[in-house]
Amino acid sequence: MSGVVVESDIDILDYLRTAGPATVSQLARHFSVTPTAVRQRLGRLVAEGLVDRFVQREGRGRPRHVYRITGKGRLRIGSNYADLACALWHAIRRFPDDATQQRIISMVAEELTRMYLPQMSGLTTSERMSDVVRILGQRRLPFVIEGETASAANSHASNNGFGGAEPSEERGVTANFSGAPNSGNGSGQRTPSLVAAACPYPDLAEVDPSICEFERLWLSELLGTSVHLAECRRDGGHRCRFEVVCGDT
Repeated sequence: MSGVVVESDIDILDYLRTAGPATVSQLARHFSVTPTAVRQRLGRLVAEGLVDRFVQREGRGRPRHVYRITGKGRLRIGSNYADLACALWHAIRRFPDDATQQRIISMVAEELTRMYLPQMSGLTTSERMSDVVRILGQRRLPFVIEGETASAANSHASNNGFGGAEPSEERGVTANFSGAPNSGNGSGQRTPSLVAAACPYPDLAEVDPSICEFERLWLSELLGTSVHLAECRRDGGHRCRFEVVCGDT
């Protein structure tokens, strides 16, 4: 059984992390739910590779299935990545040489892209936008699609797989860490956009606008086409909207 991991599933992950391997009946007693409900949650966690199941034999009795958290599951919870990311970002920004800063941040964007690429399956820009929304949604980062590609992207969402190409310097994605938002295309048309309903880097964005440029950069890398920041919370807007500049929508 597969599906999107939900909050109650994370509770099971946290229990397995602290208490160790457990059976369905043990989990049902702990959370005061039915074994069927536990099996549904475990099914999603196993499908995502966050939990695995093994057979435990004790004496002559019937062997039982026991569930334990995986390395991937441990990475999903109990991490201190937010503080680490903030510390690393501030350390990078203390480099006196702007060119060095830009090169390091560009390399980070490329590495983040490589981490997400195996989960990308879209061939067109609209399909890749759908992939981005799905991937970020699994990390509780709410993004939505607006513009002319929304319907095409939504049709792809129910039929996504795995794959994707390596990021390439030939895509023409360049960084501009001056902190100023990029300008629009001036056409007045509602171009395809990725809209962030919540900022992925709220603490950093409050003190350093260049984090918005970093976000634009790695989204461009992941989509395989240029995007620009058309709306930003820092400029008084109620959301951040990244417009696709070009691409085979």
